Amino acid sequence: MLLPKKQDQSKGTPSTYKLKATNKRYNQTSQYVQLKDGTKLAVEIYLPDSLKPGQKVPTILELTRYWRVIEPKFPFNKLYSKPLSPYRQEFITHGYAWIVVDSRGAGSSFGDRPWDLSPLDQSDGKEMTDWVTSRPWCNGKIGTIGHSFSGNLAELSLINKSPAVKACAILSSPFDLYTDVMRPGGIPNQPFIRDWGDLSKQFDSNRLPVRLQKYQMFLHGSMPVDSDVHSILKRQAIKQHELNTDVRAIDKINFRDDSLLANEEAIKKTATFDTCLRMVKERYGDHYLERGLEIASPSGYWRDVDLAQVPIYAGSGWEEGTNADAAVKRFLNYTAPGTKLILGPWEHNYMNISPYTHGGPSRFRIDSEMMKFFDRYLKGTMNPIASDKPVNYYTLGEEKWHGSDTWPPKGRDKEIYLDSLHRLSFEKPTTAGRDLYTVDATAGTGKRTRWDCLLGQIIWTPHPQRKKDDKKLMTYDSAPLKTPLKITGHPTIHLSVKPNAPDAAIFAYLEDIAPNGFVRYITEGQLLCGNRINTQKPPSYKTVHPIPSFLKADYKALNPNETTEVTMTLQPASFMFKPGHRIRLAIGGLDSDHFIAPNFTKLASELEIHTGAAYPSKLCLPVDENTD
Repeated sequence: MLLPKKQDQSKGTPSTYKLKATNKRYNQTSQYVQLKDGTKLAVEIYLPDSLKPGQKVPTILELTRYWRVIEPKFPFNKLYSKPLSPYRQEFITHGYAWIVVDSRGAGSSFGDRPWDLSPLDQSDGKEMTDWVTSRPWCNGKIGTIGHSFSGNLAELSLINKSPAVKACAILSSPFDLYTDVMRPGGIPNQPFIRDWGDLSKQFDSNRLPVRLQKYQMFLHGSMPVDSDVHSILKRQAIKQHELNTDVRAIDKINFRDDSLLANEEAIKKTATFDTCLRMVKERYGDHYLERGLEIASPSGYWRDVDLAQVPIYAGSGWEEGTNADAAVKRFLNYTAPGTKLILGPWEHNYMNISPYTHGGPSRFRIDSEMMKFFDRYLKGTMNPIASDKPVNYYTLGEEKWHGSDTWPPKGRDKEIYLDSLHRLSFEKPTTAGRDLYTVDATAGTGKRTRWDCLLGQIIWTPHPQRKKDDKKLMTYDSAPLKTPLKITGHPTIHLSVKPNAPDAAIFAYLEDIAPNGFVRYITEGQLLCGNRINTQKPPSYKTVHPIPSFLKADYKALNPNETTEVTMTLQPASFMFKPGHRIRLAIGGLDSDHFIAPNFTKLASELEIHTGAAYPSKLCLPVDENTD
């Protein structure tokens, strides 16, 4: 099928922003900065080469977990003239300083990591902010930025409430470590946890992860600082990384309030661990174990972050794990004036994923969009951002950007009912029905999905075989649409199910069927049904729709062979169904490519789905009525 070229560049919404570069070259130096506890962090400094003596410029601070700079081997280092980041290149050629820091226990920095996103990551962020503001070239205004894990480090650094930090961009980063990374819907997200652990261990050991080993003939690993000519200090730092706790330890957690600290076998007890534990106890008191995973998740600190009242730009692509939902949660919960949200047609590496256009790099300039944001708060430039909406989103199928004052944008719910003969009906059924689904253990979504791009794998054309995959699922199709139907927001599903075991996993996929039978993936959701919504004790942050608490006390096994009402929310999406196309809801009990069964219950091998008047199972679509 011949697809048109990408159309995802901005055409006015959000407003385009392109300034003439102030300089083409820059000066790059590196050094160690010693923290108060003696730990030395490796720091890379990019300054415009046009900087005059005594001149001061605003600064972007980036804290990273995965090598601040990669060291190329000879002779490739002679060709290595630009930083491997479009953000850095754009900013340092437009009058900014850019500082990137290997975080404690990572890259070429010394120290160890008792767990990721620990209290020391927060306090180290403060010390680095203070160090930057003391530099003679810093004008006292700092913006923090990060993509993926680095976005979380940028986010948590706001807890320090440094008056120098004026704005923050958090891109493609999880918000709630439990629902966004470990257990979407309460179901173990494997093999991602295992692969993330392997990747982190390899990086910490200064080795290329498996997916990057094809480049080992070109690369040494993390760059040593300038004074470390023979990499002696870097080797000493890497030796200390052997004390890092294995990231895969979090896979032992089944519920949100399970404590990582209670698993003594998984944690390496070091002086750094003792310091972090003391900081946790000072914050939470004797009941710190009850905080569970929240001590290592941005969702556990969002109120502290919000107290800084720093404008935050939260962004993600539609198809990169749960990061779009994470960006939405930031926009809903952070209250500083100027906070923004952008959701585009991208996967984790900002490749275009629209099923209606060619794949490949997006034509949208996310680096220019970020500079527009930071220019407003670090340079005081009254740029076009003043006329932009707080929310910008791209509608797949329509292939158009939109702006909105709110998330979700103005709209209404459209209820579509599951009916007999595997139909989706716009009218409420008057007769009862039921469909028996035998869970296919081989059902999956392949290796080109929202889950596969999170560790660097580029997804050029996601979900190419949905028609084939759906043969292993229970599907319900609507009649061909007579008019276009545009949805934006979080679709929800209400099912009446009868399992044959104490619990059931539901995987649901919203899809589009073209007149020629081609099936396009739109979004998905999953739920371990024993996790219940507790209206008396919901999650501590706002969501568009109620979600389970995922607390151990709220988990309740199902009664086998009894009908249970199940409500689940899918990942957010914006999509236009075209006339003549049909809507499909596909339901399964497993995604063998990305999830495994939990270890504390038995999952149903058969699901009876009830439809009709007595049990009105339905799909609710958020119809977009935004008239931007």
